[in-house]
Amino acid sequence: MPSNSPAQPGTRPRAATGPNPRVKSSQQAKSSQAKSSQAKSSPRVRLRRPPITGRKAMVAAMALFLIVILASPFQTYLSRRASVASSERQQRELNARVAQLQAETNEWNDPAYVARQARARLQYIRPGDTLYTVLNAQGQPLAADPAPADPKAVKAADHQPSWNATLWSSVQAASK
Repeated sequence: MPSNSPAQPGTRPRAATGPNPRVKSSQQAKSSQAKSSQAKSSPRVRLRRPPITGRKAMVAAMALFLIVILASPFQTYLSRRASVASSERQQRELNARVAQLQAETNEWNDPAYVARQARARLQYIRPGDTLYTVLNAQGQPLAADPAPADPKAVKAADHQPSWNATLWSSVQAASK
């Protein structure tokens, strides 16, 4: 049925090919029900995959192209973001260390703290004080924080050298 009314903007005129293909007549509905009941009763129902059209292939190719093109910048973005996070973490650690050193510097600017450190570390005393030093069994003073000893000055007391030290000393003795 052709329509004599003017076409509205944005709409397409209907073709005069007959009834609307979307609307089924009662006979068409009955025949489609009969076909569907036959299809259900038959054991071999074959489903067709929709064909790959040129449009679908083009969309897939464009998506693949975009993935390939954007992969390198995305990887660069992620690596730079990780680098920035690492730098920020390092900056926080350094700021904490600077704050700690500033606090320590402020302590050393206090004359009372310097006097306490001199008494503890250097065994300085004030006039009128008595200094007591505790000695160990060998007559050496006990230190609260023993300083690292010189390896040459350390004497082995009841200490057996390791087998490789014994071997090396015997090789040196044999070469003389």
